[in-house]
Amino acid sequence: MENISKTVVSQDEGRKIGYVLDIAIGENLQKTGYYVVDEESEGEFFVSTENIVGSSSQFLLVKDMSSLEFVSERKSLLGKILLDDFYQNLGVVRKILFKGKRCVKVVTERCEISPKNLQIGTDFAFVSFKRKTAKHFSKNFPKADENSIVKIQDFQPQEFSVNTPETIRLSSGFYVGRVSTQDIFGYNNEKIVLSGEVITRAVVEKAKRHNKLNQLFFAIKR
Repeated sequence: MENISKTVVSQDEGRKIGYVLDIAIGENLQKTGYYVVDEESEGEFFVSTENIVGSSSQFLLVKDMSSLEFVSERKSLLGKILLDDFYQNLGVVRKILFKGKRCVKVVTERCEISPKNLQIGTDFAFVSFKRKTAKHFSKNFPKADENSIVKIQDFQPQEFSVNTPETIRLSSGFYVGRVSTQDIFGYNNEKIVLSGEVITRAVVEKAKRHNKLNQLFFAIKR
């Protein structure tokens, strides 16, 4: 996904600030900027799109440290469970596609939807369809019009807990050489590690960048 996990660099100081953790979304699902996490302090910061001076495949550049604002909480859509009019689980949001600053599509592992009539809550997001579409969707999972579901596939819902698990703080050496018992994917749905795969230092670092260290800890084969 666009800019997720890129290293953020202050151009004036030539300083590594952290990495892009999430997309900041404002009114009408407009992209307002990004949330950046400092790996050392684990503090989160907001940087607006206006304060971004450039980017490449690996880096996102801001002018200086004053471009970042500390945030105590963030309004995020990535990683939230999406519910429809009948409070059915439509899957976990894996991708958000933009045209300029405007959100044009939200993708879960189960469906793709237009963001029209989408509301973001603290732990869940809600999407409203036309009543007829919602009825058909709940029974047969068909394709709907372009303003509703455009792709549906069967899946087994993932376990979800509203409470955030305690942060795991262990050295990389604890994980290296062990075997994962489950597939783990990052914010942009890229592979971190697959079930049965041996964990390397590169896997651990990627899990940290995508805030998946807790999941990796509980996926270790014991």
